[in-house]
Amino acid sequence: MYYFTYDPWIGKLLYLEDFYVMEPYRGLGIGSEILKTLSQIAIKTNCSCMHFLVVIWNKPSIEYYVRRGALDLSTEEGWHLFRFDKENLLRMATGA
Repeated sequence: MYYFTYDPWIGKLLYLEDFYVMEPYRGLGIGSEILKTLSQIAIKTNCSCMHFLVVIWNKPSIEYYVRRGALDLSTEEGWHLFRFDKENLLRMATGA
């Protein structure tokens, strides 16, 4: 699952929301084909890059993406992911 978004510094980008290959099918090149297709879509739609998240404990996935040239922005550029949960959204929305 992916969608397009925009970053004011880098322009249009493809955001990869979910990417998962079931264990019995790993090592068959399916992941590489999915990334190839997503890369083609990103290029054809004038995206400057593709962003995605990987949980810190998922070392095999991190290594998989890094081997393919992905940059870990949390270390390369110092980005942190933040979230406002529903409770805090409601509090801010009401000015409380």
